[in-house]
Amino acid sequence: MGFALPNGAHVYLASGYGPAISFTGATNAENMVITVSEADALKVGDIVHVNCNWSGVDNVIAKIDAITESAVTLRNINTTNKNKYAAGGGAGSIRKVLEWTELPQITEVSKSGGDQNTTQIQFLSDDRQRNLNTYKSAVSQTYSIAHDSTLPVYPLLRQLDEDEETVAAYMYVPKAKENRYWAATASFDDTPTTAVNEVETVSVVLNLQSPAMTFYKVTDAAA
Repeated sequence: MGFALPNGAHVYLASGYGPAISFTGATNAENMVITVSEADALKVGDIVHVNCNWSGVDNVIAKIDAITESAVTLRNINTTNKNKYAAGGGAGSIRKVLEWTELPQITEVSKSGGDQNTTQIQFLSDDRQRNLNTYKSAVSQTYSIAHDSTLPVYPLLRQLDEDEETVAAYMYVPKAKENRYWAATASFDDTPTTAVNEVETVSVVLNLQSPAMTFYKVTDAAA
């Protein structure tokens, strides 16, 4: 059992990508292996944004764990369920994240969505209804940041808001010794919220597009 405070955490958005590299032959494994068209620009430890015809791994953000010629292993991307991931059917592309821009001066973080929705059924012989799980609602994160129009992240946020581009994001939580990666679209409200005797803030909403977060334990040197 373990737990950690989020104090000291940093949040980053991808602000630069390498070219898309196509892949085929995604394997069914606890750490998915893909066969890439070009591996020269990749190295172990790189973070890549995956686009795949397997919806369960489309838009996941993954760390390269191993490279053997054109075979690239993506750590913690579990595709062992052959009913969900048809054997030999996984193909798409990856893009290496080249640059990150920090979302600084965060004063508040909140999360919405992810709730389990249900439908109810009752047979004639039943005295009470039964709940059946249907779907989980979409997840959004809202970040309030102290307003400073000179911050380098402002132009990036405005661009992401306008383009509605899905980009990689990650949070480094030092007390958990963990990086958490996901993909999201961004909505940016750069009109400051103003109140007497309070720091002005602006709002950034990240709408998650990846099926789930990926978690990687890190050393202090690698963070």
